[in-house]
Amino acid sequence: MPHTVEKVSGSSMSAFDDVLDNVILKPEPKDRYNRILVVPAYKGITDALLENKSTNEAGVYQYTLCEGSEWEGKLDSVIQRLLFVNDSLFADPMLRREADDFILERVSRTRQWIRHHLSMNDREQNLPTHRYMGHIRGRLASIGEAHSAFNTALKAECYGVKTKFIDLAGSPSDPHKSLDIQVRSNLGDLDLSNELPVVAAYTSCDSEDYYQNDRRYGDTTLSKIAAFTEAEQAIIHKSHFLSSGDPSLIGADQVNPLGQLSYEVANQLSELSEEVVHPVAIEELSQKNIDLRVKCTFEPDNPGAFISRRHCPKKSRVEVISGKEGVCVLTVTLTDNNLDKLNSHFLSLPDISLLHHDVIGKIAYYYFDCTMSHFGKILTKAKKLLPDGDLTVQRVALLSAIGTKIDFKEVLSVGCSALKQHGINPVNIHLSADGHSVIFIVASAQFRAALCALHSDFLESF
Repeated sequence: MPHTVEKVSGSSMSAFDDVLDNVILKPEPKDRYNRILVVPAYKGITDALLENKSTNEAGVYQYTLCEGSEWEGKLDSVIQRLLFVNDSLFADPMLRREADDFILERVSRTRQWIRHHLSMNDREQNLPTHRYMGHIRGRLASIGEAHSAFNTALKAECYGVKTKFIDLAGSPSDPHKSLDIQVRSNLGDLDLSNELPVVAAYTSCDSEDYYQNDRRYGDTTLSKIAAFTEAEQAIIHKSHFLSSGDPSLIGADQVNPLGQLSYEVANQLSELSEEVVHPVAIEELSQKNIDLRVKCTFEPDNPGAFISRRHCPKKSRVEVISGKEGVCVLTVTLTDNNLDKLNSHFLSLPDISLLHHDVIGKIAYYYFDCTMSHFGKILTKAKKLLPDGDLTVQRVALLSAIGTKIDFKEVLSVGCSALKQHGINPVNIHLSADGHSVIFIVASAQFRAALCALHSDFLESF
């Protein structure tokens, strides 16, 4: 029987009663099955375990990088937060005890494993640091997902839903396997007609998968499960609708909810916004021809945004304006046309994402999504590869006018006119490699003004 694979966003989990009512219990009792639910950590828990993505405030993981045992005190603080969540979720003392026992035992095993790992490194300084610290980071991240998924399964059982809790992280001592193998070994024998599998979003995996997915691993867990089980549709329940622009920057009253989207547009959008879906997940779902629906948890009757390979508007138009400020651009004045060495090295740098690269005349442009601290690393890397090259690095903003079918000349004309009216002169303009977006490069300080200008004019013009 056809089934769906559904993922809840972390921000939605902060309003768990709505998740329970609008996602788990919303369908009639007979229709609550033939679904697989992927659950992330409660909002803020992963930040406390790893680091805050917005402020870079250190979490437990960052303290494990330092000498001493201060990380254990930080972990104790996280435990108290986890137990507080349990207290607010379960009024029944027996259920509360069951939830507490589960997470306390899970954290205890992880703590002992981390102690052993750190002790081993102290004794054997030749251990590869990036590998064992990557494993520690993963084990800490898995605590949050296991906690929320176990609670979700336990709470749903109270309302008559038969659930099956599935933890893809396994035991800390288990050998690391690929995400594909983890999904196959844990979801190969499910009775979807009579039980609702509740899957923790984090999965232990090999280092290549780990660095690729990091904090957005829930999206790739969703896509892997959907592909393996041959789901009819993948669904993501977010705390907001996908919109024609970022409402926090442009204004909630100015943007429009998106209805139909192509996978090409979704892929372009995912490269620029972590609020969408991981590009790896987009690619896999598209290749398997599995439709994706992005809904708002708090408005379950609204169909949300439907993403498929079949969407093809009759007229050329821009569907979304998106962008990113603080982008690092490396410019290389070419002495020859062989850029293969640069491309291969830049695509493999950890914590640095290559958003776009292009060659105009004798200058190559590389646009990176990374922190300011990585700008020097990029320039140093480039100088080693091209010791005689003319290289510069600067901070810019990248804005993209995206559409399934766009007229490059028209978008260029409208976009430049919109920016000029606001006193903004583009530093550069590019056409994406797949032809689904026109990219405007402006000074980083002009990011928000440029975003609003483009969004306003394209909404009026198309």
